Amino acid sequence: MAKWSINDSSKIYNIDNWGAELFSINKKGNVCVHPSPNSKYSIDLKVLVDDLIKRKIKPPILLRFMNILEGRIASIARVFKNAIHDNNYPAKYQTFYPIKVNQQRQVVEAIANFGKKYNIGLEVGSKPELVAAISMVTGSNLPIICNGYKDTEFIETVLFATRVGYDITIVVEKLFELEKIVEVSQRTGIVPKLGIRVKLSSKGIGKWSTSGGEDAKFGLRISEIIAAIGMLKENNMLDCVKLLHFHVGSQITKIDKIKNALIEGTRIYAEMRKLGVNLEFLDIGGGLGVDYDGSKSSYFSSVNYSLEEYANDVIYQVKNICDDAGVPCPNIISESGRATVAHYSVLVTDVLNNNTQTLMPDFEPILSDPDKLSPTVKKLVDIYKSIDKHSLREDYHDTIQLIQESVSLFNLGYLNMNERANAEWICGRIIRKINSIVEKMKPIPDELQNFQLSLRQTYFANFSLFQSIPDSWAIDQLFPIVPIQRLDEKPDVLTSIADITCDSDGEITSFVGENGRTKALPLHKIKVDEQYYIGFFLIGAYQEILGDMHNLFGDTNAVHITFNKKTNYKIDTVITGDATWESLKYVQYDSQEILKRVRNNLEKDVSLQKVSIEESSHFLELLDRTLQSYTYLGE
Repeated sequence: MAKWSINDSSKIYNIDNWGAELFSINKKGNVCVHPSPNSKYSIDLKVLVDDLIKRKIKPPILLRFMNILEGRIASIARVFKNAIHDNNYPAKYQTFYPIKVNQQRQVVEAIANFGKKYNIGLEVGSKPELVAAISMVTGSNLPIICNGYKDTEFIETVLFATRVGYDITIVVEKLFELEKIVEVSQRTGIVPKLGIRVKLSSKGIGKWSTSGGEDAKFGLRISEIIAAIGMLKENNMLDCVKLLHFHVGSQITKIDKIKNALIEGTRIYAEMRKLGVNLEFLDIGGGLGVDYDGSKSSYFSSVNYSLEEYANDVIYQVKNICDDAGVPCPNIISESGRATVAHYSVLVTDVLNNNTQTLMPDFEPILSDPDKLSPTVKKLVDIYKSIDKHSLREDYHDTIQLIQESVSLFNLGYLNMNERANAEWICGRIIRKINSIVEKMKPIPDELQNFQLSLRQTYFANFSLFQSIPDSWAIDQLFPIVPIQRLDEKPDVLTSIADITCDSDGEITSFVGENGRTKALPLHKIKVDEQYYIGFFLIGAYQEILGDMHNLFGDTNAVHITFNKKTNYKIDTVITGDATWESLKYVQYDSQEILKRVRNNLEKDVSLQKVSIEESSHFLELLDRTLQSYTYLGE
């Protein structure tokens, strides 16, 4: 058998396809992170995690690679710049980051800083997001776009922000909203900068397809746009409208859906120009997808187009329709949040399984002395000894039947516990022997393709699925999961990944594999006293902000890292994860009150001599230490 190589590992985890040339495997067999595609510089993830642990930063650790974040912003700006040049497009392009994708202050702050160079703006959809964005753009003159429903206070805040110098466009989502804007504008004497969101007939595809189409939550129908134009004319405010916005959904997997929306949206832009609306911007919304599984397909965890193809289609379609209609080409805006931040964030945590094989009873003697076994177990032993590729299917079917028979006999009292344990053990040996034969067969018989699930073991990882990658649970989103070490060795265990919550839903059973989605993740048998780490990749979009506190597991430790040619990496920021008292505070528990109540009760027990003073003090000390400690597991 040929020696296992890092190229073999790259294939089975499909790294070359989903990694966007930002992730690779080095000669040591460790995963590396590159600051930009194909960069000769890299950071060894295993070495980095070991260094962080020496700094007392414990897993799970969220690693944010800031060079990758800037690189994604630069890449989107670059492909549009090239498309504008290649198509002789007479206007400009600008990226807006919708902060709902990840509102963490350090993330938005970094994007705003990069925005000074790449002319990026911020998009918000609520009053808290508006306040956050204003704090970030203060002193930088970066523009803000306001989407979502708005009340009078929201509108008034935007208008007065405009008066004091902020560049904010308020997008009209409903006609009643426009009435409020007109009223507040007239009352304050402040002229707003307006956009109108149109509800397209065109729809996206996948999990978020309902964001577009005629049943979409947001936007004005064509008849409502006509009414809005009339209302604005009556109030001498038509010149306030500078932007037309549409959005057909996040993670659009098929390029033809994007083209359809562009054609319809640009036609509406052209017609509004002909009606005298002096539009300057066309905001095509989000939808630029991420190839999470590396399949480059229209599956909802992938996309069937490249970043370059997306930009070229946007510029070409808009220019073609505007030229045909005889109207000026608009400045184009996109709100590409997912494609901006997905790649820069990696969660690394430790697997908690120790090597428990040494704890198992020795079942080997049953192979050498089968005559003392029950008939059912003896039949299983006979199958194990005789199985070969010619009897594979029959032996597999017989094994399944016999293991079911052993359960029935146990339930009826005809097999004791030791005999049932023997049946389970020999069944596992048969399945592993079948697997060694099936791995060499091409093609694999249909009825044997799913049998490997019976080999799957559960590896427990030190994280909360609901906190760190909630979309994996909520919408079955695929995220690449890869061991960050020993990738020069063949993984010898098929696994599912369970978290440390007490919820049975806290388990991942669908993974990115060499040929698309797979039901088991190949990992290595964990060595005695080994710290074995796995990484969850492409989780920068939505996961950090959607996470909930199931079992009160809080935010993880987070580290911001930039590449450094001399020292390999530089730690910019360490954000300490939630301590137990902080998680409790989110649900209105006060740590001091907890200690006070427990102490008072213990003092009563001490006075009644139910517990000693030493026991009482030691328990309070442990309780206080627990309140101050990380919510995740340690040693």
